[in-house]
Amino acid sequence: MAPQKLKPTVQPIKRGKKPIQQEAEPQADQPVGIEVPEGYTPSGIPGLDELMGGPLEEASTTIILGGPGCGKTTFLCQFLYNGAVEHGEPGVLLSFEEPSQIIFKHMQNFGFDFLSLEEQNLFASISYRPHEVKKLVEEGGGLIWDTISSIGAKRLAIDSLTSYTMLFESPYQAREAQLLLFELLHKWKCTTFLSAEGTPSLLNHGMSGMEYLADGVILLHHPRHQSTRFRAIEILKMRGRKHSEKLCPFDFIPGKGIQIYPEENIFYDLQQEV
Repeated sequence: MAPQKLKPTVQPIKRGKKPIQQEAEPQADQPVGIEVPEGYTPSGIPGLDELMGGPLEEASTTIILGGPGCGKTTFLCQFLYNGAVEHGEPGVLLSFEEPSQIIFKHMQNFGFDFLSLEEQNLFASISYRPHEVKKLVEEGGGLIWDTISSIGAKRLAIDSLTSYTMLFESPYQAREAQLLLFELLHKWKCTTFLSAEGTPSLLNHGMSGMEYLADGVILLHHPRHQSTRFRAIEILKMRGRKHSEKLCPFDFIPGKGIQIYPEENIFYDLQQEV
């Protein structure tokens, strides 16, 4: 039996065109009756907007920071997937790590059917190999912009910023490439999530400065308490707004993805995080 195609609750919006006003069916994970203000983008991750003090600003850049296995890639994919299905906003995944096909396979565990979104022109992916990254810089991101324009993308996810900068020969070249990438992001005018490797200890000693280039920084924790690990999230930075400053637990829900619990607290000491 052929897989059932997903139907977005609103029609995708092409650049330069005004959205067609229509009523959207209520979503299970969205509060009914709450409208998103003009100029803002819902994250599509239950509980996150509450922690951030509201939805994301359109065309903003947010870094999702954390160690291996903390959920960064899932975070990015859920942002793209729910953006398309719940809000009709096409998205693009730009990967410097795993091939996109491997990512899609893993995301099936959460019910994220990106192949169906591709068929509906609501999603596109680009994977760069190491030797192709310099071409990206030389062309000024031409292929990415062409892909964004072709589907009228409103969302962009980059996995990962760390891998991107490591593909350059010197720290100076990496820094220049980082600055160029953020300049391109402003030109592309997509609401963007970027993943990056990092822990609180790296932040305390000063990272490469990329956290200062972004509008927001979200930190994912995956520390150990006694014989088990748990997951927590905190908003480190969200430019121009008052956000939550507490640590909150989150979990992976089969068939749904990440669920954040803003009303709950973390009682464990994070000093053991490695």
